[in-house]
Amino acid sequence: MALYLHLTVRFFGDRYHGSEWPPSAARLFQALVAGAKTGAPVRAWSVAHESALGWMEGLGAPDILARPGYDAHGYTIYVPNNSLDDGRSTKTSKRVAPKILAGHSPGDPDVIYRWRVPDPDVARVHLPALDELSACLRALGWGIDFAAAMTGLDEVDAAGDGLELFTPDARGGVSLRVPTGGLLTHLTECHEAFQHRISNKGVDPYTRPTRFGQARYLRARSWRPRRWIAFEMQTVEGGPFAARWDQAQTVAAWLRHAAAEALLQEELDKAWVDSFVLGHTTADDLGHRLSFVPLPSVGHQHSDGGIRRVLVVEPADASGMDAEALDLLRVKLSGRALVGEGEKKPCAVLVPPADDSKVFPFFLRSAQVWKTVTPVILHGHNAARGRISLVKTDRLLRQAFDEAGIPESLIQEITFQRAPYWPGCEAAADIRAPRHLAQWPRLHVCAEFHEPVGGPVLAGIGRHCGIGVFAGARVE
Repeated sequence: MALYLHLTVRFFGDRYHGSEWPPSAARLFQALVAGAKTGAPVRAWSVAHESALGWMEGLGAPDILARPGYDAHGYTIYVPNNSLDDGRSTKTSKRVAPKILAGHSPGDPDVIYRWRVPDPDVARVHLPALDELSACLRALGWGIDFAAAMTGLDEVDAAGDGLELFTPDARGGVSLRVPTGGLLTHLTECHEAFQHRISNKGVDPYTRPTRFGQARYLRARSWRPRRWIAFEMQTVEGGPFAARWDQAQTVAAWLRHAAAEALLQEELDKAWVDSFVLGHTTADDLGHRLSFVPLPSVGHQHSDGGIRRVLVVEPADASGMDAEALDLLRVKLSGRALVGEGEKKPCAVLVPPADDSKVFPFFLRSAQVWKTVTPVILHGHNAARGRISLVKTDRLLRQAFDEAGIPESLIQEITFQRAPYWPGCEAAADIRAPRHLAQWPRLHVCAEFHEPVGGPVLAGIGRHCGIGVFAGARVE
């Protein structure tokens, strides 16, 4: 059974002043060294402590469970400006913007660092020294962020009520420093340089540690950006091509058919192509499929809403053969003709984007406010007694976002209307929908999230066929 090293931190107050939340594993490592080498504890420093920290350097990026942190109102303080060397006593401003730890209670864990240890026997050897180092911790963050810590080994994943899980993930939106080999030696060298920073040659300002690793973290149940590939459409003769805004699902059908044909040429399993590409999925896994996303031209007051560009977007949990599909289609679809159902002559040809700086950024940027370009199709009726029910509509929209991978905890506010939000788009009812979706209500939606969300953003039961596509609004 797997063994986990847990290092639990409890703050004395409900404010945290460090630059990042949760506190990085590298910041924790520095705090452990500082606590053990300051004041009386330094007398107990031993080879066992040094060996334990050296082992910790090689554990990699841990999972982090942390209490939700919210931005408090910032304020400015004025401190002596020590960078002047002409004897003048002036002051400089310093911005203070702490985090408020939600649900903080004295004695309850605020942050838990969790490593899965590769060798349980080695972990048990280093545990006593690590626990002694944890007992020396004084602060984590600024010097005023007083904290206490303890270390343990367990066969069960650490858990804490009210804590959010952050896991290392290359697609995560939070970048944090992590310990790397030789960090303890580097910190010692930086401390020596700091102690001798003033000499007859002047002041050496370059004494801060710099040799850290980096890891991206994904917060559990947060939005996970999808991988995508992009194409433009041209006529067969190489001229400009544009489909009407209301033909989004038609263009998506062309693209889906072309993708299926391209993958079948690779002699891939037909049942897999039918499911993952054509969308003939089982009832309990309706969302696990490629999405084919026409992009109407928006972003300018004179935009016409014409569809000249498309995306192919994979599901967030794609792996194995599913993840390979997008890489194959990146090559196989370039230069491929799009043919309508029952037609022989090509409607358009896919080509790599000639200019990705105009329309694509509206659909692929990171933004806090997203507005539909093609309307969301709800998965249920939103009327009560012949009138639209605001409560039912709000509930259905939140469920639509949740099914698309955007949890309700990320949503700050949802508004909706029948009229379009973007110039060039049309009323929600004017979009052409597949026959099996035509009975369900359609609405243009504006969603504001608690934090920036990276595109593409799709929602609703038509999101796999180009209906329910959002564009990110620029902050004015």
